[in-house]
Amino acid sequence: MFRFFRKNVAVIGWTIVGTFALTIFSGSVFFGFDAIKNRGNNNEVQTSSRQFMSLGNYDVDVRSFYQQYQGALNQYEQAGIEVSPIAHEQIIFQSMSVAINQQAILVAAIEENIEVEKQDIDMVEQDYLIQLDLKDRSELKKELKQQNVPYKEFRARLESEALIRKFQSSFDGNIVIDSFVVENSFKEFQVDYVFVNNPAFSEEQVNQQAERISQLLNEGRDVDLIKKDYQAIVSINVYSEPKYQAYLSFDKDIQDQLVSVDKNTYLKPFCKQSTCGIIKLIDTKTTSKPEDYDEATYAESLKTQLQQTALQKRISRVFDDHPINVYDPILKSVYYKNNGDISQSLNAYQELLSLNPSDPAPHFFRAELYVRQGNSNLALEELEKAVLKTQMLPDTDFAELHIFYGDLLLEKKQNKKGLLQYDHAFTLVQDNLEFLNLLRKRYEKHSFNVQLEKCDQRIAILEKEKKEQEAKEKAELEKLLESANADVTQNATTSAVTPE
Repeated sequence: MFRFFRKNVAVIGWTIVGTFALTIFSGSVFFGFDAIKNRGNNNEVQTSSRQFMSLGNYDVDVRSFYQQYQGALNQYEQAGIEVSPIAHEQIIFQSMSVAINQQAILVAAIEENIEVEKQDIDMVEQDYLIQLDLKDRSELKKELKQQNVPYKEFRARLESEALIRKFQSSFDGNIVIDSFVVENSFKEFQVDYVFVNNPAFSEEQVNQQAERISQLLNEGRDVDLIKKDYQAIVSINVYSEPKYQAYLSFDKDIQDQLVSVDKNTYLKPFCKQSTCGIIKLIDTKTTSKPEDYDEATYAESLKTQLQQTALQKRISRVFDDHPINVYDPILKSVYYKNNGDISQSLNAYQELLSLNPSDPAPHFFRAELYVRQGNSNLALEELEKAVLKTQMLPDTDFAELHIFYGDLLLEKKQNKKGLLQYDHAFTLVQDNLEFLNLLRKRYEKHSFNVQLEKCDQRIAILEKEKKEQEAKEKAELEKLLESANADVTQNATTSAVTPE
């Protein structure tokens, strides 16, 4: 399971709506490292997620990814910022996040039997007409035709978004707020956890063992003795949480137990797959209500909060039932790296190199992964290959490569080679204050005084230019405001002397 998606599903899920129209007319797609960029030159967007991503048997809509991706690239372009391979991976990762979460919400909507009608889709289309500053559907169709986007396909996308909106607005999670829930929401509990695990067991089997262990604990049996008795059956681990936890942070069945048992009681196990947790209630305390407390207002906000939590759990269940599959090589490398699977990520970057042997970026990222593994020698080998490729294709060069390479060389006491890499980075970042300041720290740290002076001189020039530009913009703004004030004064004077 991709842990990022589970952690951030609520945030991402609630911000999806409204992104489609902003990028539907963004033009041709630019995707991936050099191999993927070349693949994208034919202006054909993949439509089968069996080459892209899926949630179980549900294809992730490739267009959702491309829309997010192209929109981010457009923002960089408008800001005049070059997209380095590192920034490019961040864009890919965020675009994956949105696309996968959007698909998860669609799956949940389908499984909850949500249906949309024509007026629901028309309402979404009307929102997009407003966002795109289009007069009517005819104008929309003209724009779509210019972009080679069939209206029928666009309408299908609108239907999906209408489904998402309806699901999000109608999903209540069967939340009931009564005085019992309101009062208990001010309670906090200190608990210990006992985890019972056996990967070879089914959930039912491990649950049976956990129930017996819970019974023994409540009978006063020492946990260390139970560990010895059960060491050939299950592993038992105890975890103490010193912080108090809010009543609403627990699942419903645990909430009911916490408010009904005495202190030092072990609750019924809660299980998932081959692991069961047993909670022991240590202590309970009640927090005071605010001075301006109003039960009706509080209950309404509480219901909204619990509905959002229920939605998050519902989408998380989609991920449990429909595991993520990634097929595209670029996405696999980013996916596995962010999921902490270094071995799989290394293989994915190697696959990228087979697609385009001249691209230095995969070598850079493989080096990064080797450093995480503590293998700096293999990292240096990868960086050497990357630098050789940039010498043959200068357009593929990027400053982070030489700074990273220089850092590792200096760790190995190869000072001359390390300094050479820093200097190469310096030539690439002449107009970038952020990078120049990074290099300055390195020159200073290693007492490269000649280069430090040269770097300081360049920083001083850029800072002076920046101040002059800011002063110029300020003067232009003040001049504009003065002109506007003069126009207002002139209009007011004219109005005052004009006879009726």
